Amino acid sequence: MLLLGTAGGSASPQSAGAASATDLIRRGNAARGQGQIEAALAAYREARRLAPERVEVRLLLADTLRRIGRLDQAEVEYAAAMSLDPRRVEAYTGAAMIRRARFDYEGAVALLEPAIDRVPAGRRPDLILTIAETRRRQGRLEEAERLLREVLRARPGDPPALAGLAQVAEARGDLDGAVGLWSGYLEARPDDQPALLRRQELKELKASIAALRETARARPQGAVFSELGRLLAVAGDAAGAAQDWKRALAADPDDADARRGLALALRDRGDRRAAASQFRRLLRQRPQDGVALYNLVGLARSAGDAEAEEEAWWALIEARPDDLFGVRAFLAFLETSGAPALRRSIGGEGAGGHGGPTALLRRRALFEAAAGRLDEAADDLHQALRHDPTDPWTQEIATEILALHPSLLKQLGARASPEDGRPPTADELVLLARLTWWSGQGGDALLLLRRAVAIDPRSEQACSALAEAYQAVGHNDALALAELERAVDLAPASATVRVDLALAHLRAGRGPEAEAAARKALALDGSSAPALSVVGAALMERGDAEGAAAAYAAALRSDPADNFGLARTQYPLVLAALGRQVEARHALRGEIPPIPEALYREAWSFARDAFRDKSYGGQDWAAWKDRYRGRLETPADAYRAIAGMLAALGDPYTRLRDAEETAAVYLARRGEGVTVDALGRNRSQSQSVVVKDLDGGLGYIRLSNLSDPRVVEEVRRALLAMREKEGLILDLRGNPGGFARSADAIGDLLVGPGREAGVDVGPDGAITRITGGDGALTGSPLTVLVDGQTASAAERLARTIEATGRGAIVGERTRGKGLAQVSRVLPGGATVLVSAAEMLGPDGRPLQGRGLQPGTPAAPDHSDPASPQP
Repeated sequence: MLLLGTAGGSASPQSAGAASATDLIRRGNAARGQGQIEAALAAYREARRLAPERVEVRLLLADTLRRIGRLDQAEVEYAAAMSLDPRRVEAYTGAAMIRRARFDYEGAVALLEPAIDRVPAGRRPDLILTIAETRRRQGRLEEAERLLREVLRARPGDPPALAGLAQVAEARGDLDGAVGLWSGYLEARPDDQPALLRRQELKELKASIAALRETARARPQGAVFSELGRLLAVAGDAAGAAQDWKRALAADPDDADARRGLALALRDRGDRRAAASQFRRLLRQRPQDGVALYNLVGLARSAGDAEAEEEAWWALIEARPDDLFGVRAFLAFLETSGAPALRRSIGGEGAGGHGGPTALLRRRALFEAAAGRLDEAADDLHQALRHDPTDPWTQEIATEILALHPSLLKQLGARASPEDGRPPTADELVLLARLTWWSGQGGDALLLLRRAVAIDPRSEQACSALAEAYQAVGHNDALALAELERAVDLAPASATVRVDLALAHLRAGRGPEAEAAARKALALDGSSAPALSVVGAALMERGDAEGAAAAYAAALRSDPADNFGLARTQYPLVLAALGRQVEARHALRGEIPPIPEALYREAWSFARDAFRDKSYGGQDWAAWKDRYRGRLETPADAYRAIAGMLAALGDPYTRLRDAEETAAVYLARRGEGVTVDALGRNRSQSQSVVVKDLDGGLGYIRLSNLSDPRVVEEVRRALLAMREKEGLILDLRGNPGGFARSADAIGDLLVGPGREAGVDVGPDGAITRITGGDGALTGSPLTVLVDGQTASAAERLARTIEATGRGAIVGERTRGKGLAQVSRVLPGGATVLVSAAEMLGPDGRPLQGRGLQPGTPAAPDHSDPASPQP
């Protein structure tokens, strides 16, 4: 905790200015505790102006700035604090946390180690503790353990050191040790609910493993050993998992899932040769198994065998031609290897593997463009687009090529136009429309597609493309659905069109229809990862978490790289919703290795496509693609490079989030009641939905977050139980946000379909959100409570209520976090966050930095006992 004091503990009397600074600090502290962050910062800055030598002001300002993500500004204040008083531990630890947030672990340690001799002897363990935590996050467990035990020798029973050792034990798969260390921590901190919940998670996993061992002794069957191996792998016990997977295979040598589990356990145990042997055996059973193919690449890379790695990449993209993550990663490998390797890749393919000519054409076009052979790239891309201009994978490769080589668009346009002066056919119009769309003329593309459908009403491609344009350009979901239904009737054997229809239903809040369409796609292609992912999303919307988990797991077995971009994010969330938090954290990391070039290239592509400002802050985004070519040796190198690349966009919300932060915010077990942090934000372990009855026939719903995947279903149940109330109070105070989709779904439950609920502005312009769903669950008068830490998706929900006139917004001005992010989980569990759109308020002005201004202060008799207090 930061305490009031003078710089360096000086005993000199305070000046009149310093006394005034003390009042400002108190004012800032009070504002900070109430979530009024801008007011707190203003008070601290004024205190800094009056007393620039006062180190406490610098530390408070730096700490607040760091917590809200303004890292560059915070770093300046920490540096000033170090200069003013080199003995203050908080300055070093705070600055180190900033470096750690940038994945600069070595930089953090380099800052901390020299400071050990500068700080008072009694505070040195705090620095050692921060170094230990940095090493633990790096995966350097032995060093972390040594440092943590050094802290315990200096401060026996130190709770943070015990917590750090507990996490080290977890990482090693030592459940007994982890439970014991958390118990020791809780003796000193018995009210730490997150630690209590974490220990409970480990105890439950430990009990499940013990019960399975008893079952295995009584009934030694392959299925029992398989499940035991799976749980031991989740617990981090790779050696134990390998032993039980071997027992499962002894019972059934043809069990491919057991073979995969054994291979992964051997990999995690560090036995590369044995792991590679098992992955190869798995491929003899399942030649397209993505986990095996990616891990053979990773094993070859870790052995430093470039020839074997190239061979493994070839095997992967030939077996999995629609795996664009793999194609991009292979290209990154080839570019790093040099021009000869890239030339070999262009002329050395087979017949396109399992994907046929279109997959071969688009892949070759990508490689040709990378080699500077642009005419040939234009020819191959044109042929691929002619075959099917609606194919999503071909479109993705085309947009990537055109982003790097915009001159090719003109060449493609010349090739797409009829040479003999005749009117274009419907298929030719579809291709021309696609090229027109990519040139930034979406409205003209929509007109061309209408012409195409008029010329040939039975063209499935024309109807499908028109539906896409109605959705993305015309923002008319009803017309898009109608065209997709026509496309399905015209091409009943196309799984892709049925997936598109399922997605359109899902976006419109029509879960049952989405599930039905996706299941029809699965009837045509049972391994379709997109169809399985949509089924998972639809099942989760109706509260079937078990079914959703099974669907997402199947999607990731089919496509572990998750080219569709849904299952890798949602599967851990659904497991957490089922109370399987340890499994959720394990699932977040995934089963394919974090290959450095692949991580960086995926993050670069995702930011290029998703970032709302297509000028990229005035930068040449293409130049970032190769900035670190040949310099990324480890995943840590890639993470640091990605963090720097995203930071260059100048948006604090566009960043790389590590797996631990994701797990803490989104995969945490929820306790009872609502607690808040130092800035007045609800903590992630808070109970997501608190419901109670108030006097006067009122119903009260406290919504602490929108990151819990169960939150929509819990609110649905609460609203059904309260539908006859005289009035409802929805308390969003302290709610830091979460998923925009959850905010919209709850808004639909309160408002009903067909209402304008606010405007979002993205790269394609302003889009008005229209509420969906099957109807409002209650028409009772509604009051929404907000405060200075109501932010992001919670502000979005409040905007829906205000914009539709459904209720009144009461309280203090909201946080003003008006940029909406999209995310991409990378192999290994780090998540790329990119600001994709900006929310406008009901007055048409941006919410960012301004927030929603309620018309009425909060009424005290509506306060919940669990509400944040100053």
